[in-house]
Parts: sequence; C-alpha cells; structure tokens
Amino acid sequence: MIPYIWTNTFIMAKREYIQRHLLIIKKLKNRPSSFEELHSYLLQQQELTNENYDISQRTFQRDVKDIYTIFGIEIKFNKSEGKYEIIEEDFDKEYDRIFESFETLSAINISNHIGKKMILERKADKGTEHLHGLLYAIDNSFLVSFQHQSYWKENPTNRTVQPLLIKEAQHRWYLVCWDVEKGEIRNFGLDRISNLDITQKKGKKIEIDLSEYYHHAVGIETYEKAEKVVLVCNSFQAQYLKSLPIHPSQKIQKETKDKCYFELFVHPTNEFIMEIFKYNNTLEVKEPKWLRAEMTNRVQDMMKCYIK
Repeated sequence: MIPYIWTNTFIMAKREYIQRHLLIIKKLKNRPSSFEELHSYLLQQQELTNENYDISQRTFQRDVKDIYTIFGIEIKFNKSEGKYEIIEEDFDKEYDRIFESFETLSAINISNHIGKKMILERKADKGTEHLHGLLYAIDNSFLVSFQHQSYWKENPTNRTVQPLLIKEAQHRWYLVCWDVEKGEIRNFGLDRISNLDITQKKGKKIEIDLSEYYHHAVGIETYEKAEKVVLVCNSFQAQYLKSLPIHPSQKIQKETKDKCYFELFVHPTNEFIMEIFKYNNTLEVKEPKWLRAEMTNRVQDMMKCYIK
C-alpha cells in the first residue's frame, strides 16, 4: 500500500496562503480590480481575520500563478482597463462549494466558543477520510481495492476499481469509477467504503467525459434517459425555486399572476422524484405524462399507508 504522502500543492500550501488566494478570487469574481483595490480589500479582511494578507506586487504575481496551478483559474491583467480579471470560461462554478467551506472554516477559526454561536447538523460519517487517498489514485491512474457495504446486502463485498472522479450529491460523497470486474462505470458512497488500499497497478485510459455524463443528473443516478420535465407551482413557492433551483438547467417556461412553470432537462430518476416530493403539494409535475403517472401512483401508495 502506498502511504498518503501528498505533494499536491493544494494540500501542502499553508492555510493562510489558501485563504488569501480565495479572497483574491472572491474579489475578482465580483468585479475586475486593480492591484491597489485588491490590496486595500485584503487589508480590510486582515482586520477581520487576524491573518497577514499584506502583499507586494511580486507576491501577488506569485499568487496569480499559484491560483492557476491549484484551482485552474486564470487571472489576466486587462491593460486597457488597468485591472485584473478572471477569465470567465476558465472559472468552474463548482468551486463555489469549496470556497464556501473555506469561508466557514475561516469564520470558525477567528471566533471563540463557536459552539454557542453556530449549530451544525449532526450527520453520520461521510467517508471524507478516503478523499486524500482517492484523489491521489485519480491523479496517478492507480487501481484501488476496498470493501463495500451495500444497504441491501448483509456482508460487504471486495471491489477493485479505477477511481475517475469524486462527486458530491445530496450531502454525500461518491466515488465514480471503472469497475474492473464488471467492466462498467459504477459509483460507491464513500461512507460505505472500508479498508481502502491504493495499489501501484496502473489502470487503463477511460474514454468518457464524466462532466457530460453527469450534466443532466440530479444527484448521482443517470439510469433514465434525460428529457424535458415541466413543473408548476404557486407564485409563493416560485420565489424559493428561483433562488434555489433544483438543477442548473432549470428555467422559467412561463409565469402568471398565480403560477410559475419551470422547465428542466434532467434524468428523471428516483433521486429526482424524491427531490420533487420534498415540496409536498406545492410542486406539480406537468410533463412528461409517464412521470406524472408515476408521481400519481406513488402518492396513491402513500395514501394507503395513512388511510385504512
């Protein structure tokens, strides 16, 4: 087994460097800024966090290079405007979750007696202890082996897979991988994995665009063909769905005084159906017909549990 000796820049960089990088990105996400504006912003944040964010032009240029190496985010200087800006097409919106986590940790770090000021959800183990090893295996195309405890089986099974991607879905982490024995793409919840072993065996080149593979997914499931889904809700619920869309493809199809119709292009899997049920009777499936019928059948089955 290969020890988890991390040379990855993201892991090795000091916390305050990463926090400074995130502040620079946050500032430039909002608007292009000159070095003087960035420097002033960092000094303001320094007063809040008790960290040393005072930088020179030379340090800033090094930060720009590090930000590209760590996050893949390119910052360019616009000579005509005299300002630095993020190259938008290179900015991955999924990094927002990482930034959110760092901002939370930063806030906790500077506050005393945090237990009296924040109430966190108590949740079961998410398997995050496996993240470092799996990311290391992905970077090096190594096969890994582990035991997987299915919800539906009494005993765990041994798996040998080639890790391809770590995906977050429904507040859980999943390993997306090539199952060597079954010869197909599979996913496993990290919380169901134990005895992880990073081997030195190289996997094969997998020709699949996983970003496209999950582009229309709500959660982790993709077994249903992606198609247009139309939902309707009252004007009050619409405000919530506008601020927290069910899926990035969500858009308003039409809106009246009392109702709002949303159109999505998704895999209408069980995960998607459970997401719709979260909204109880305030959200209705209009299309496709088969999905509306499936929702009707499930509601009728639920009624049998309560009306006897």
